[in-house]
Amino acid sequence: MSIRLFGNAGIFLGANIVNAGIPFLLLPFLTRALTPADYGVVAMFGVMVSLFGTLTGLSVHGAIGVRYFELEKAALARYVGACVGILFVSTAVVLSLVGIFGKWLVDPSNLPFEWLLVAVLVSGFQFLINIKLTLWQVGGAAKQYGVFQVSQGLLNAGLSLLFIFGFLMTWEGRVLGQVVATAAFGGLALCWLFLSKEISRPRAEERQIADALQFGVPLIPHVIGGLVMVVADRFIIGNMLGVQAVGIYTLALQFGMIMGLVADAFVKVYGPWLYAKLKLDTSDARLEVVGVTYIVWLAFLVLAIVASIFCQLFFLDVVGEDFAAAQSIIFWFFLGQTFKGMYLSVAGFFFFSSRTSSVSLVTVCTGVFSIVATMAFVKLFGLKGAAMAYALSEGLLFLFAWLLSMRIHKMPWFEVVLSLSLVAKRGFAK
Repeated sequence: MSIRLFGNAGIFLGANIVNAGIPFLLLPFLTRALTPADYGVVAMFGVMVSLFGTLTGLSVHGAIGVRYFELEKAALARYVGACVGILFVSTAVVLSLVGIFGKWLVDPSNLPFEWLLVAVLVSGFQFLINIKLTLWQVGGAAKQYGVFQVSQGLLNAGLSLLFIFGFLMTWEGRVLGQVVATAAFGGLALCWLFLSKEISRPRAEERQIADALQFGVPLIPHVIGGLVMVVADRFIIGNMLGVQAVGIYTLALQFGMIMGLVADAFVKVYGPWLYAKLKLDTSDARLEVVGVTYIVWLAFLVLAIVASIFCQLFFLDVVGEDFAAAQSIIFWFFLGQTFKGMYLSVAGFFFFSSRTSSVSLVTVCTGVFSIVATMAFVKLFGLKGAAMAYALSEGLLFLFAWLLSMRIHKMPWFEVVLSLSLVAKRGFAK
């Protein structure tokens, strides 16, 4: 991997850290202005946005990152147009369904009916943002990616503070800040796509819509399965322990997402590099992929331990006594996010091989396990049990995906010394 690759990784990581650091800077204010129950409602709104997001767009934006390396510029613009068209239709369908059946989601989600409708629209705007960010990511435009992402986070935070402290709103203020910022930057992303000529009308004879759906639809079970591991715990905790426990659990999870930021920044750079190496289809390229992957796994584990110790030292100074119960479960989220990063490092093999149905099988099975484990562990150990189940589920997701990837794409995983030696020998050579 070249110096430029690591430079982009640094920018991606820096942007992710700054973007996630903004909510962390808000924590001393939010945890003193909002009760754990308020924080739980805010968390449930985010959960519903994520759930609706599996259907608005049908996960086709992931296809853009793959087709970027296969299509010339004009054809790629038509492909993006096809994906945006799918987004508009699917969002309208989901919005109609929630309008009809949403009243049955009010009690489980702890959200008013009108906010469920808003969550659908937010998920659609987020899809537009993801398309533009994907194009910047695969194109190596790390600076534009970082500025756009951080600007959205700053607007979100600024509006949230204004609504909470200026207009004396509670959880609605925090949610409204997210809604306005996402809608504004979703619209900006769409305008940017038009102005940069990265979107145009698709052609029926090129079958871009069918290709995007063929890529994205099989991923829906994968996305839902992954979300089940992330959001089902909030539903279970809310029903078994109350919405206040959801707030405490979510706060601890937010701290654990520090590792998620590192993993996300890594994958944004590692993904395109991995596809390029696999396309070479040489023994040295495969060895280099394995060596780099092992090094990254080790780095993830070390970072998780260091971050956990650091957070334990300063936790109460940041969040206050009302959320003190979250301190005892933070470690499990750092561990779970470490496994998540390790899983993402092998998920690329499924996407490169277009075997998205295989990765869906893994996440659905692990999602089912996560639900059962969370219910059992919460009954046995309370809130700590939910955190333990989260870490265990993420660990199984990584293990199963890694084992299955060995069947999908043959790699020299057992040539540990040889692969590490090759990486050490090449160093930062291009």
